Amino acid sequence: MNTFFIVRHGETFWNIDGRTQGHGDSKLTENGIEQARKLAKKLSKYNIDYIYSSDLGRTIQTSEMISDTLNRKVEYKENLREINFGDWEGLTIEEIKRSYQDVYTVWRNNPHKALIPKAESLYELKKRLLTCINELNEKHDNSNIVLVSHGMSIKVLLLSLLESELSNIYRIKQDNTALNIVEFRDYGPVIIKTNDTSHLEGGKYE
Repeated sequence: MNTFFIVRHGETFWNIDGRTQGHGDSKLTENGIEQARKLAKKLSKYNIDYIYSSDLGRTIQTSEMISDTLNRKVEYKENLREINFGDWEGLTIEEIKRSYQDVYTVWRNNPHKALIPKAESLYELKKRLLTCINELNEKHDNSNIVLVSHGMSIKVLLLSLLESELSNIYRIKQDNTALNIVEFRDYGPVIIKTNDTSHLEGGKYE
């Protein structure tokens, strides 16, 4: 049985600005760096065997701090990247509303049906995430594995493991450096913990 410790990257400058990141990138803020340090300390309580991370800058920054604390090498995987938001990358919600109102309305009400210009669909994102987790399950056995990824990607992955509709992405919350734990048992994946931010001082559910 493999156990996956699925975490989101620390806070970035674009997170603060409310900009859509996708495959675009923004460095961690000082707060984001501190969040990643606290997350790494939390993960040190578990016997982690492997670390895999998205190859985007914000996840590399986060995974490097985890790596330093756990003394485990990081392997970077393109399939763990955030969804590619195409023409929406770098835009704020207000900017998207002004230029893409019709598509944005679909995105908010039926996200699985949204066709954002030059972007990935939620179904394409689901396919590459499941490809990644299936490969890791075949490669490892009885291992504790950290995955460092992104908000939308983690939501889609959790819904996919639950065999839930992708229209439910807004029903899952993923804060910066949130921890999710999934055990892959004989009868399938079991979600043990989701959006745990107890390592952050003053966390809502600390």
